[in-house]
Amino acid sequence: MLRASLAALTLLAAIPAAAQDRGGMHTNNAISELGEIQANRGCPLSATSVTVGVNNALAGGSSALQQLGTRGGGSSGCRPLVSTQVVTGANLALGRGSSAGQAITAQGPSGVLATDTYTRGYNAGYGALSTANQRLINQTGH
Repeated sequence: MLRASLAALTLLAAIPAAAQDRGGMHTNNAISELGEIQANRGCPLSATSVTVGVNNALAGGSSALQQLGTRGGGSSGCRPLVSTQVVTGANLALGRGSSAGQAITAQGPSGVLATDTYTRGYNAGYGALSTANQRLINQTGH
C-alpha cells in the first residue's frame, strides 16, 4: 500500500515538471524568432487584459442590457511577446418577467508568441417569464 501511494505521489510530482520541460516556443527558425525578440527591445514583455461584467434585472418586469469591449494591443508600436486575456461575466434576470442581456468582447494583440485566454460566464433567469441572454467572445489578434 505504501509503495502504491509513493508511486502515485512521484507521478503527480513528475507530470508538472515534464510539462515545463516541454513548454516554451518551438524553434522552427531561431534567427527569425530572435529578430522578433530584438524588435521588442524597450517594450513590455507581456500584456494582460481583464474584462469583467456584472448585469442584473432584479425587479419584476425590469430590463437590463450591458455591452463591454476590450481591445488589447501594444502601445507606441510595441508588441508584447506574451498575452493573457480574461473575460468573465455574470448575467442575472431574477424577477418575474425580467430580462437581462449581456455581451462581452475582448480582442487581444496580434503577432505575439503565446496567448493564454480564460473565458467564464454565469447566466441565470429565475422567475416566470424571465429571460437571460449572454455572449462572451475572447479572440486573439488578427
